[in-house]
Amino acid sequence: MSETAMALDTEDHQSENGFVSPETESPGLLTRIDSCVLPFLGGFGKYQRQLIVLTWIPALFIGFSQYSDEFLLAQPNNTCVPPMANTTNLTRSPLFHGANNSFPRTAAYVYTNGTHNDTARHLQHCMCKEWTFELHTGLIQNVVTKWSLVCDSAWKVHIAKFSLLVGSIFGYLVFGVLADWFGRHPVLIISVLFMLVFGLTVAFSVNVPMFSTLRFFEGFCLAGIILSLYILRIELCLPAWRFSMTMVASFVVLGGQLLMPGMAYLCRDWQVLQAVIICPLILMVSYIW
Repeated sequence: MSETAMALDTEDHQSENGFVSPETESPGLLTRIDSCVLPFLGGFGKYQRQLIVLTWIPALFIGFSQYSDEFLLAQPNNTCVPPMANTTNLTRSPLFHGANNSFPRTAAYVYTNGTHNDTARHLQHCMCKEWTFELHTGLIQNVVTKWSLVCDSAWKVHIAKFSLLVGSIFGYLVFGVLADWFGRHPVLIISVLFMLVFGLTVAFSVNVPMFSTLRFFEGFCLAGIILSLYILRIELCLPAWRFSMTMVASFVVLGGQLLMPGMAYLCRDWQVLQAVIICPLILMVSYIW
């Protein structure tokens, strides 16, 4: 090891004024670490392979969380149930989604005078207190149907979807810095613990603002898990293996997304589905050792 270090020192050539630019020195140093230090530490041996496999397992759970919005916040086919007092003039009318009869999926309409004629003149927006919903995601109830996020409340769905994304953006920025300061492993464990707290609390949300806020923090912690696992995966591999090992992890994430429809069909309720998505992360607590 000392001979290798001496060889590295003798290969450095300083400029005449004794100043060495960091921009020109850093790439060479990283290249030497990849070609000299990592092989000296064992290269991509059995121990490193085992650690890589351990970084693949959580990728399945990451796929669940990343794709959960498509089920928790899916827009259902909704129908306005008219007041009993106006049943003589109003008929139940589901939303049209065809090419010729396309009304917004988030709005519900009823026909006045009980006819389809002159729809542009006789259609009025239904400010209902009661709705019937039909989901096509395997769930019987999701966030939209639970709190009737249609008509004037439809914008709340977009806020809820945006919350997870914004949380992830901030999570990448914050946890990226923390991972450099304190290490990848501590950041990974902290992210998992907080992900369990916020993710499970999402299932017990009592209103949309609470759901959106908790989803922000869920995305924040999810970013910490994704980033830590990615960096660990890169640092454990020799350069020749990094692309293939990262691709395998991406396929595992895709596998998690493909399993979501079946999980939604089995869970039937969005709160149960959210808990099932988050609970497997408990296995990652063992990574503390």
